[in-house]
Amino acid sequence: MRITVISYPLHEINYTIEAEKSYYSNKIVKYLWVNIAEAVSDEYVEISYNGVVKTLLITDECRYTPIDIAFQNKEGAIQLFTFFKAKKDTITTTSENFESNRPIGSHQFIKYNVNAKTKFTVNSGFITEDKNEAIRQLLLSERVWMLSGDTAIPLNVSTSSQEFKNRQNDRLINYAIEFEHAYYENNNI
Repeated sequence: MRITVISYPLHEINYTIEAEKSYYSNKIVKYLWVNIAEAVSDEYVEISYNGVVKTLLITDECRYTPIDIAFQNKEGAIQLFTFFKAKKDTITTTSENFESNRPIGSHQFIKYNVNAKTKFTVNSGFITEDKNEAIRQLLLSERVWMLSGDTAIPLNVSTSSQEFKNRQNDRLINYAIEFEHAYYENNNI
């Protein structure tokens, strides 16, 4: 199978990949990463394979840093969803206290076993109604990561309920999803 990736109108990205044919699932499912940063002046990218053409619009989001969330979808493949709007971080701490008999000027109550988990809420930005299925699969996924450079940061989805929107009733569709890091801030193991 031949996969062609071309950016338009200046063709700053232009390459072809030959994918091998196989009956093994680990060979059939392939991931194609397109570095949009290479298309400095282009407006969109077309990916062609088996007579199917997918178009990726290049949008420049100046105000917020886009956040790429990868998750395992219902077919077991890793799917990527980019959140383009505001991100809000929170931290929740837990600890235990004991009362000491130290002299005046020292702490009477002392904290120990301090631990923390961080959460953040991200907004999708305005998306089309066909992205509702991706949001549904993200909420149902057991394996979720935030991609930051070459690092995949493990996450858990904290949002447990989501009302799905449509253009007829809601006009503009934007989702706010809450994630928490899948580890404590203090490594206590």
